[in-house]
Amino acid sequence: MPSSTKPSNTNRVRYKICSPLQAVKLEEHPGSSLRDPTGTLIQIPTDAILELEGGVAHSGLINVLWGGGAFSVFYEDLQERARPVTPADA
Repeated sequence: MPSSTKPSNTNRVRYKICSPLQAVKLEEHPGSSLRDPTGTLIQIPTDAILELEGGVAHSGLINVLWGGGAFSVFYEDLQERARPVTPADA
């Protein structure tokens, strides 16, 4: 692979949590690339770094990746409780 080609996950937008954020744990859906919500509600702690996965749904939810797992959060909450990570932060 040429050095100018980067894996696609480096293009994902990342956010740093400024105050705790509520999220619903997602799980793999057999036979599909989509994930299903679980009944597990977690709190993502301050200073955690999230990666956005996909776009904002009509419901206002967006999927994020954190700590090896996938979660769903309200995009409005993410904007209020987090800030985008800039290349200087990395």
